[in-house]
Amino acid sequence: MSSATGSRIVVTGATGNVGTSVVRLLSEDPEVGSVLGLARRIPEWSPAGTEWAAVDLASQQSDLTGHF
Repeated sequence: MSSATGSRIVVTGATGNVGTSVVRLLSEDPEVGSVLGLARRIPEWSPAGTEWAAVDLASQQSDLTGHF
């Protein structure tokens, strides 16, 4: 999953109903270099090669600069 040529995909709401499916499908795609899941809490499950960041996007104090 950590291909130097693949895209880095960021999924917001990565632990929600849609987000979990999106993260799973992206982690299985050979064209995707890495997946970063953003969620309020880091989940216990994690597809191989997926990175996580605990971020509350509704909070104005959230700083995403370190994740890109």
